[in-house]
Amino acid sequence: MFNHGLFSGQTIVKALLASLLFIFPSYLSIGYSPAPVEGKVSTEAGGLANVVVTDGYQCVVTGSDGSFRLIPHQNAKFIYISTPAGYLPAEEMQVPRFYIPIEEGRKRYDFSLRKNPVDDSRQLLLVTADPQFHKEENIVRYAGVVDDMLQLKEEYPDRDILGLDCGDLVGDKPELYPLYIEQLHRTGIPFYRMPGNHDLQFGGRSTETSTQRYEKSFGPDHYSFNRGEVHYVVLNNVFYMGRDYFYMGYIDEKTFAWLEEDLAQVPVGSTIIVSMHIPGRLDEEMQSFQYNSNTISAQTINFSSLIEMLKPYKVHLFTGHMHYNRNIIHSGNLYEHNTGAVSGAWWQGDYCLDGTPMGYGVYEIDGSEVTWYFKSVGEERDHQMRVYAPNSTNRYGNDVVANIWNWDKNWKVEWQEDGVEMGAMTRFEGLDPEVEKAYSNKEKLEFSWIAPVLTDHLFRATPQNKDAEIKIIAKDTFGNVYTKTIPRQ
Repeated sequence: MFNHGLFSGQTIVKALLASLLFIFPSYLSIGYSPAPVEGKVSTEAGGLANVVVTDGYQCVVTGSDGSFRLIPHQNAKFIYISTPAGYLPAEEMQVPRFYIPIEEGRKRYDFSLRKNPVDDSRQLLLVTADPQFHKEENIVRYAGVVDDMLQLKEEYPDRDILGLDCGDLVGDKPELYPLYIEQLHRTGIPFYRMPGNHDLQFGGRSTETSTQRYEKSFGPDHYSFNRGEVHYVVLNNVFYMGRDYFYMGYIDEKTFAWLEEDLAQVPVGSTIIVSMHIPGRLDEEMQSFQYNSNTISAQTINFSSLIEMLKPYKVHLFTGHMHYNRNIIHSGNLYEHNTGAVSGAWWQGDYCLDGTPMGYGVYEIDGSEVTWYFKSVGEERDHQMRVYAPNSTNRYGNDVVANIWNWDKNWKVEWQEDGVEMGAMTRFEGLDPEVEKAYSNKEKLEFSWIAPVLTDHLFRATPQNKDAEIKIIAKDTFGNVYTKTIPRQ
């Protein structure tokens, strides 16, 4: 017999709970009892209003006295803040501590900020990628990179200086994190970070467990902060796929949902700096996408969704992963800087695979405007190209060839022969001869798979007289002129 009482009572309750589970999965999962937490964001002067506080899933804003209250998501690991402009979070060895790990039973999470002593509307941002230490000896060479940063820092005494490191902080050696932190601490510059594929903890049953060892040292894998007129966003786009070293570039829904709430607090038209490890896209035009292990691990397969979210803003996107330098202008408001590895070819030589020297990006930020150049370790600021004379390489014969590693389509590259203007050089795709030579002897390489890659920031011209004096003139996006001269032979 059909039991009308059961249908109207227990069955209805079950159906209602099922609906609520769909609508509010954060709080109604089996065995989870939501417990509100509260806290305060303050400085020596008192509470700070309108500070964004998050658990990595949702965002709330502090009240007039700096207080906040939220119910953490069942999977949340941290309570953290988006540090407001003009203020700095706590630091430990220059590692920003803008977060507090969630502890069972803890109900209060307070954050104390200090006033930035420097005008943060004038910033110097250093962007590195792929230190990828795989043994302690790599740290010795990295010390030279740190020394270079210290020297550069002296040239900017009046700027607020910070750094971004775009992942692969180590090469599957988390025990090297302390040495890496200790070395970079010498700069006195706070560095913000994100995980790369070689920072992941492989062997777990899902991508959600893959960031555990990274989080122990550096905190959340997605977050934001504010500096001057710029809003910074850091994302984790390395999606572990359940097999050792098998991953793809992908932003999950949890991160997108958080980013929507985070950006809701950012005025339309603002300058935003976004950083993640794997490139968004490696070409300015959307290419037909072939799904294989190479293509899905070298760019973000749902990048179009991120582009759509960022349309209202002026965006600079910083990525790494590729061990070469490439600038991609996706649209009028979205510029991607895929930064060459500070380790070059995994500490095996002095160059990245495309001929970019070991180095890092330097970004001068004034208000909402951003200008930049690439800084080669041990070289002056104007070292922006490598030039090959006619007949100096077997590969390019009588042509003069220039590798301009920080080129984008707004650069202008011309040449002169014996003082006569010869017009624009021809851009082409090829191999850098110096890199080809450096990585040709596989017996001397620690990793035999290292090899030069094709790059399209090469330029060539054929002199009428192969013994003439040749001058290369390259003008960047901002009107800076760089020259190299090949003397008369």
